[in-house]
Amino acid sequence: MDISYREVMPLDLPVLVSMERTLFSDAPWSMGQFKEEFSGIPKTRYFVVALDSDKQIVGYAGVMVVASGVDADVLTVAVLPEARRRGIARHFMDSLEKWSSMRVAPSMMLEVGVNNSSAIALYESIGYLIINTRKNYYGPGLDAHVMKKVLS
Repeated sequence: MDISYREVMPLDLPVLVSMERTLFSDAPWSMGQFKEEFSGIPKTRYFVVALDSDKQIVGYAGVMVVASGVDADVLTVAVLPEARRRGIARHFMDSLEKWSSMRVAPSMMLEVGVNNSSAIALYESIGYLIINTRKNYYGPGLDAHVMKKVLS
């Protein structure tokens, strides 16, 4: 499977909302939430999608930097199960970090489900450290680790 990447477009919204419901059934973003986040593009938000060889979206990721000198907040990283283990999430993180560095973010912050061992392993492998745990972050009994990486 050949993977290509591009910045998100408004026409991608229905696909992303559908994927969100599948991938994050406990607490998916709504169309309205996506539209609100997209309204910050390109000033404070950056979103990228991954496309397979048929030009179908197989993943997406987004980050927010509200002002120069403020930590970046990874908003989402999502990859369809059939497209995982191909370096897509790692590519997403690299893209988000580069964009955030250009906006002079001193570090990156993210939340990840405590049971998402593969994502935690990826984040740790690229320099993120667990700094806290948020109880019930994704809903009752669904805790999240807060992870941070200092950018240089």
